[in-house]
Amino acid sequence: MVEYIGVYLMNLPHGVRGYTILNSDGSYSIMINARMSAEMQMETYRHEIAHIDSKDFDLCSEVDSLEYEKHVI
Repeated sequence: MVEYIGVYLMNLPHGVRGYTILNSDGSYSIMINARMSAEMQMETYRHEIAHIDSKDFDLCSEVDSLEYEKHVI
């Protein structure tokens, strides 16, 4: 169980919905694009939480590879 997940709304570049950072203390920071609708922000939040729940950060794969596996396979 993750003890702490910080969620931050930020003006990210167009096309970037959000991303998650694994912090050095084991907590996570989820960055969500503030320029999206509330519905898209919630969808992005659920997507990032799924990465955390799946322990994707424990894997030694590149982010692009993980995203491909989550969405295509």
